[in-house]
Amino acid sequence: MNDEQFDNQLRAEFSKQKQQNRLSRAQINQLKTQCTSQKVKPVWPRVQWTFASLAAVFLAYLVFTESQVTQQPLYTLDFEQYQRVEKHTLHAGQYKRSLILQKQQLDNEMQVAKSNLNQAYATHGKLIEKQGDTWFIADCQQQTLLEISTELVAQLTQRSDYQANQIGTLLAFKRNPQGQLVSLSALENSDSTTCS
Repeated sequence: MNDEQFDNQLRAEFSKQKQQNRLSRAQINQLKTQCTSQKVKPVWPRVQWTFASLAAVFLAYLVFTESQVTQQPLYTLDFEQYQRVEKHTLHAGQYKRSLILQKQQLDNEMQVAKSNLNQAYATHGKLIEKQGDTWFIADCQQQTLLEISTELVAQLTQRSDYQANQIGTLLAFKRNPQGQLVSLSALENSDSTTCS
């Protein structure tokens, strides 16, 4: 058998098989409708695309908000870090300057001033010198030296034995808000206050 005969025999067998296994018209139409009908797409790829789109939008939002944060100035104004704030303006053509102090600083200064005022109103001192009609009294903090005439001492003590006070005697004195002395008295040994 040569090749040509073999090819002819093969074609004949193929045609015979083709005739025997031929599809009917109904089967052909059914296959055509199945092929041309829309295929139902699986859900998972759609879900993947949806999540990928949402992730892209979220990433864009993050990049946008982060870029806005860096656009803010590097230095932020905070009035509380300053002890004094000055305001310079022009009002009706006149230059005006005003100081605006912070409330907390003023409150602290007020507490210190009250404390100092209470100490200033009632303090203790030591008689350090008597010269004729004048007494010299130094406060216990060694910050103030009082020179007082004996006439005023007599009026403030309202005691006749004020002359008995010796140098080194501890004295308590009080002032009024104007700074004038209103009382002066010697401290007894039982008083615990001493000047160092």
